[in-house]
Amino acid sequence: MKRKMIFILLMSIICSPSLLPFAAFAADSPAFQLTADKQKLKAGETVTIRMDGKHIKDMYAYEAKFTYDPKKLELLESKSQMKGFSVSPIKKDQEITIAHTKIGNIAGEEGDVFIGTLKFKAKTNEAAAIKWDAMKVVDSHLQSLTYTLDKKVLIAAAAAISFTDIKGHWAEDSIMEAASKGMIAGYPDGSFLPNGSITRTQFAVILSRALQLQEQSSLTFTDAKKIPEWAKPEVAKAVKAGLIQGYEDHSFRGDQTITRAEMAAIVARSLKIQESDGTQITFADNSSIPSWAKEWVEIVAQKGIMQGRGGNRFVPGDQATRAEATVIVLRLLETNQAL
Repeated sequence: MKRKMIFILLMSIICSPSLLPFAAFAADSPAFQLTADKQKLKAGETVTIRMDGKHIKDMYAYEAKFTYDPKKLELLESKSQMKGFSVSPIKKDQEITIAHTKIGNIAGEEGDVFIGTLKFKAKTNEAAAIKWDAMKVVDSHLQSLTYTLDKKVLIAAAAAISFTDIKGHWAEDSIMEAASKGMIAGYPDGSFLPNGSITRTQFAVILSRALQLQEQSSLTFTDAKKIPEWAKPEVAKAVKAGLIQGYEDHSFRGDQTITRAEMAAIVARSLKIQESDGTQITFADNSSIPSWAKEWVEIVAQKGIMQGRGGNRFVPGDQATRAEATVIVLRLLETNQAL
């Protein structure tokens, strides 16, 4: 109940109009600064943005507004360095609003203040910017003043991506496109291994990044501890979206290589199409496609997302390669745009 009352108080403060006009910056007026702990960022890496204030006078609560490109950056968390209560970040299109208030009959912050941080994850290897547009400061008497800011941090594009083993490969262009979008990565030795197999965990990560999934669910699989920490957030998003499932024994088997039938089912689920029954499959090895996969195989084949191999065979039990997975996910994105 107390938490709810604090939330209502904070929202009433930040949603009310400023009691004074936009601030003119005198020599002793508050000044604000935005800095980043990294200058360059590759897809999947994180950057922490720091908010500082100078010559602050009685800051009891605040509301800060930012703009960014959600196609390039994902907000992971925001933290206030002031004691009190924070509202969860409000994200709308390219805008982020964060707010915080102290609690009780106490004075606000004074002087040079470390206000808080925002943590972002890069979705691509492209340059990105985060701009601090406005800062509304509320004093301990609940009077407010809004400062129009133009504070910006620029994150440079990562170095050009290259792999040592894809030159001349049939999927070379697709691999480079997917890498530039932050969907895939190579190995420490610079290779990509395009003809290598791909695991269920790896494919879930690629698909989650490509679709820019946001919501996560808890991983309750019996072998969830075996999923690498770097992959758990993306796997959790794919599970929440209903794209990938576990087995009857409640295991996930993330290290198991994914078959073409499994990949067809996962990709087709992301299209959210239920118009096929599996009776229109024209592959020569139709009889070898498991009954549970037939409708999914039909969908991805009709949409041109997956094709057969030699002799018009789908070979559902064969392991999918890393190159195939990359091309299939790119085709999925194209199909989604056309729907």
